[in-house]
Amino acid sequence: MRHRIHANYIGDQMKAETITARVPEDLLREIEEIGEVEEIDRTEVVKRLLSSAAKHWKVERALQLLRDGKVTLRRAARIAEVTYVEMLDLSSQMDIAIKMEPEDVIKDLEG
Repeated sequence: MRHRIHANYIGDQMKAETITARVPEDLLREIEEIGEVEEIDRTEVVKRLLSSAAKHWKVERALQLLRDGKVTLRRAARIAEVTYVEMLDLSSQMDIAIKMEPEDVIKDLEG
């Protein structure tokens, strides 16, 4: 059986929007368990999980663009909403070779 979850998402300075999703029972149990452990309601659990998943997606997307040579390290950091140093560390962890032209190095040094 699937259960319907309603969540109002309020981001930074954004109005609340209601979304509806049908979730399998095992996922609903996990959401409820998280809520119990964190002492928050289902709506807050779903908001936090969605926020975390969106952040993860941005990082993965930025790393893929960097791996494909479509963006610079600095641009990848902006896409992922992390610092330059964090993106450098993430790319190193993923064994992504950074291809930089001399003008990219100069831009990066200038900040």
